[in-house]
Amino acid sequence: MRITKLLPVSIISLVLFSCQTEPKQGVLIKIDATNADKFSLQKDASVSSEGFLLKNQSSAVSSNFKVKNFEFTAKLKTTAGAEGVLVFAAPDAGASEKGYAVEINNSDYRIGNRQKTGSLSKIRNNFVRTATDNEWFTLAVTVNGSQIKVSVNNKTVSEYNEPAKVQRSGDIIGRVLSKGFLTIRKTSAEGELLVGEMTVLPLDDAMKSVAAAEPDSIMKVVDLLNQQEFPLIDFHGHLKGGLTMDQACQHARDNGYNYGIAANCGLKFPVTSDSTLNAYLDGISREPVFKAMQAEGREWVTLFTPAAVARFDYIFTDAMTWTDNKGRRLRLWIPEETFVDDEQAFMDMLVGKIEAIVSHEPVDIHVNPTFLPDKIAADYDRLWTPERIDRVVNVLKNSDVALEINARYKIPSIAFLKRAKAAGVKFTFGTNNATNNDLGRLEYCLKAIHEVGLTPDDIFLPRSANDKKVMKMGLPAKITG
Repeated sequence: MRITKLLPVSIISLVLFSCQTEPKQGVLIKIDATNADKFSLQKDASVSSEGFLLKNQSSAVSSNFKVKNFEFTAKLKTTAGAEGVLVFAAPDAGASEKGYAVEINNSDYRIGNRQKTGSLSKIRNNFVRTATDNEWFTLAVTVNGSQIKVSVNNKTVSEYNEPAKVQRSGDIIGRVLSKGFLTIRKTSAEGELLVGEMTVLPLDDAMKSVAAAEPDSIMKVVDLLNQQEFPLIDFHGHLKGGLTMDQACQHARDNGYNYGIAANCGLKFPVTSDSTLNAYLDGISREPVFKAMQAEGREWVTLFTPAAVARFDYIFTDAMTWTDNKGRRLRLWIPEETFVDDEQAFMDMLVGKIEAIVSHEPVDIHVNPTFLPDKIAADYDRLWTPERIDRVVNVLKNSDVALEINARYKIPSIAFLKRAKAAGVKFTFGTNNATNNDLGRLEYCLKAIHEVGLTPDDIFLPRSANDKKVMKMGLPAKITG
């Protein structure tokens, strides 16, 4: 389906390549369908009444001038299946691999490219949907010295400060900031990409910002994983202890990953009904984070409807709250509410509860996995026997539930994770921060990636809207534990 009606060939002729002219620094350039002489069309791109229409794979619109420091904005619209890139710092307008690339991709999760709009591809990847098909949105990029900032609809999505000595590998060796063309190119065969009004504000080329410090050992690992398009996502973050959404997003950008921010949903928690659930999601709908539901306790299944729950990007829960065979409600992180009369009997109950929760509750991720109360935590390796590990691994695999690698508690053990990977279980990373000063940098997760040999395909990503588990399974008629 074509978005717009094409204009006559006489107008299209305005956008043929012209002699390159140097733009004036500090003077804003506006480009649209009626004023297109500073941009050219490539690969059957065309001009419509709304802007530049990129219908075919490799169709592109590119500046006839180079810029180094600049502020750039573009009004964009995609139809289903359309993907593209905004390329800058490319010495050749047709060689996007030599420049930085910002992804344009509004497809649902698990459809098309994993990276979504606003991703500074292979440098600071973004996997969160920030815009939707068939709606106009604004993509903005600023380059100021060594600093790059990408925003979508006035929300910062990606940030990067290029160090003096860049670390590059694979097909992006040589990708560094320099004077180059600005190009928007369609990269998929499906759909259409419409480019409306663009603005370019060339900045002072002599302007220099402070280059990033030499990356430390953690950031070197993060940089290489980003270049491999590894989904580095903290799926388990909370706005607790004074932490704001802006602070959480800045922390993630500074450390090279994305965030999933979870609402606590359950009996005696902030979100207890469809109305409070909907109000919460409406309030954070524009934030560039995954919207997660932490299903608290076992009673949560009685408080919400499947349709309301399905509004979250994903659901997670743990086995830290349940009722034992003596009718006592346990919360395993609270010593006075944890009863371990016999450690072997307790472990058997715990594994049984995990099996019941994972197999009957429509959750996507099992978090805080293998957590043991303080009374027996020192005996973790002895109590988590291979037989118990395999029972948990099997129910995760059979129920299509991902296993969290928890950075806060440093669980599960590497031995447990290796057995899970061998069985084909998917993984997520999670902090489960308690305050605003224990966010960390996913250190244990990075260790696990290396020691377990995880690949991008081992990492869970949210389901698409028409594949939500809660809509297929429904909610259990009674609580699981």
